[in-house]
Amino acid sequence: MTTDPTIAQWRLDRIVARVHGEEQRAHAGEPAPPGDPPPDAAPSPGDKDAPPSQRSRIDPNDSRPEIVLSTDQPPVVEKALHALALMGGVYVRGRQLVHVVRDHGAPDWFLRPAGSPVIVPIERDHLLDLLGRAALWSSMKDGVSHRASPPTWVASRILARGEWKLPQLEAISDAPVFRADGTIHDTPGYDERTRVIFDPCGAAFPPIPSSPTRADAERALVELVEPFSEFPFVADSDRAACAAFVLSVTGRPAIHGQVPMFGVQAPTPGSGKGLLTDAAAMIPTGRKAPLMAPTDEDEETRKRLLAIAMESPSIVVIDNVDGVLGSPALAMALTAGQVSDRLLGSTRMITASLRPVWAFTGNNVQLRGDLGRRVVPIDLDPKVEHPEDRTFRRTDLLGYVQENRPRLVVAALTVLRAFVVAGSPAHGLPAKGSFEAWDALVRGAILWAGGADPLGGVKRIRDRADEDLDRLRALLTAWRQAFEGTAHTLAEAIKHAGTSGDLHDALAAFCRSGKPEAKPIGYAFRKAQGRPVGSKVLRREELDRDGIVRWLVQLCE
Repeated sequence: MTTDPTIAQWRLDRIVARVHGEEQRAHAGEPAPPGDPPPDAAPSPGDKDAPPSQRSRIDPNDSRPEIVLSTDQPPVVEKALHALALMGGVYVRGRQLVHVVRDHGAPDWFLRPAGSPVIVPIERDHLLDLLGRAALWSSMKDGVSHRASPPTWVASRILARGEWKLPQLEAISDAPVFRADGTIHDTPGYDERTRVIFDPCGAAFPPIPSSPTRADAERALVELVEPFSEFPFVADSDRAACAAFVLSVTGRPAIHGQVPMFGVQAPTPGSGKGLLTDAAAMIPTGRKAPLMAPTDEDEETRKRLLAIAMESPSIVVIDNVDGVLGSPALAMALTAGQVSDRLLGSTRMITASLRPVWAFTGNNVQLRGDLGRRVVPIDLDPKVEHPEDRTFRRTDLLGYVQENRPRLVVAALTVLRAFVVAGSPAHGLPAKGSFEAWDALVRGAILWAGGADPLGGVKRIRDRADEDLDRLRALLTAWRQAFEGTAHTLAEAIKHAGTSGDLHDALAAFCRSGKPEAKPIGYAFRKAQGRPVGSKVLRREELDRDGIVRWLVQLCE
C-alpha cells in the first residue's frame, strides 16, 4: 500500500524531532518522557501539526465538502467548482454561469407573467453566497483550524474562467420534456440529454402512453384543438397551425433546428388574437404568453434578442403589431438559431442559442423583407363589424384550459410520441425551407394524425408580399416619369413629390406615417436595387466625395 507523501513527510519530521530530543535529553541525563508515541505512528485527529488530509473536520455534523483555504489557489478553485456541482442549481449558458429564478423583474418592453422561470446570470456577490452554501470553508491560523468565508478571489477566479465543468442549460419546461427519440423526461429536474429542466410547479400529469397508435394520435389531436373550437379560423389550415403552435412548444427540446414564427392575424380588433395566443401558451407552460412590445429599430431588436436568448423563455409573442413587421435582425435570428452581441454595459461578447417559439399578433400586418417566408399564418375572421360583442359557449376559456391542462399536455405528447413510435413517416410534401426539422416532426405529426396542413395558408402571406412588389412597381414608374434617367437623392425626390401627386403617393405607400420619409424609403430601395421589376430596374450610383447616395431608374436591357 502506498503511503500518502504528506503523511510520510510528517512522520519523517516527527522522527527527526524525536531523535533530536533524545540526544538533548541524553546529553542532559534526563529520562525519556512516558507515553511518547512511536515515530512511525499516524497523527491523531485534531493534532495541530497534522497534515490537512489527516485533521478532523471543523464540523463533523456538516456533510458539505470542506475546503481549507491556502495560498495554492488552483486546487481551492477546483474544490469550489466541485462543491457547486454537488450542490446543483448552477449551470452554464452563453459562456456565463447562470441559475433559475421565478418572478424576476422584467424590462418595460417585455411583459412576463408572474411565476415565469427565468435564466439569470450569476454575479460575483451571488456566487460568494452560493459558495458559502455549497461548502464548509476553513482556514489555519497558528496551527488551529477556524471557520472561514469564501474569499472574493475564489469567486473572481471562477467567473474569469469562461468555461466550467457544469451542466449546460437550454431551457426550463413546465411540462414533461419530449425527446427526439420519443422518450419523455417526466421526472422533475435536469435532463442531461436535452439540457432542459423539468419543473412541474406542483402540477400532476396523467401517465403518457408508452406505445400510442395512430388512432390514439388522431383522438389526441382532436382533444388538443377542441378548446379552440369557437375561434373564427379562416380555414382548416389555420386550426392546424394553431395545433402546430402548441406542439412546437411541447416538442421544442426534440427539434434540432429552428421553429418558424406563428402569425396570428385578423382584419379587425377584438377577433380573439390575444386570447388564442394565451390559451395556446397556457397548455405547455401553465401561464399566459409573455408579450414583447414591437419596435422598428433594428439595434434595439438585437439588444432584446440577446436578453431573450439568455433568459430562454418557451414562448415570445410580439403583441399588437401595427402595420409592418420585418426587422432583419429578427428574420436572421429565426433561422440562425443563435444571437451574438455585447453584453449591456460590457465589452464582453455573448453567444447564446435562441430557443423560444415566436409569434406575433396584429391586424392585416405587412411582413417586410425575408420575414414572410419564416411565418406560419393563423388567420381569424369573425366576419362581423364588432367582433368584441360576440358571445361564446365557453365564457372562461383560460380557466378551462388551466383546469384541463394536464390532460391537454398529455394529448400533445401523445400526438408527437405516436408519430415517432411509428417511425416518423414522411408526409411527401415539400418541406418548409430553413425549418426542416420542425417540418418533419410537428407538421409531419399533424398530417399523419389526420389534421390539415399547417402550411396551407402560406399562400396568403405570399399574396400579401406581392402587394410590396406592386408598391415598388408603382414607385419605379413614378420615379422614371419624374426624373427619366437621371440620378437623385431621396431628399430631392421627397421635395419634388410636393409637386407630383403620383410620386408623392408612391413614396408615401412605403411609410407608416402616410407621408414620404427618407428612412423607410431608403430601406425599400436598398432591398430592391438591381432587381428587375417589369421593364425597370433600380440602380444606386457610387457615393460621391460627400458620401451622398443617388438613385436612378433605368429600363431593363
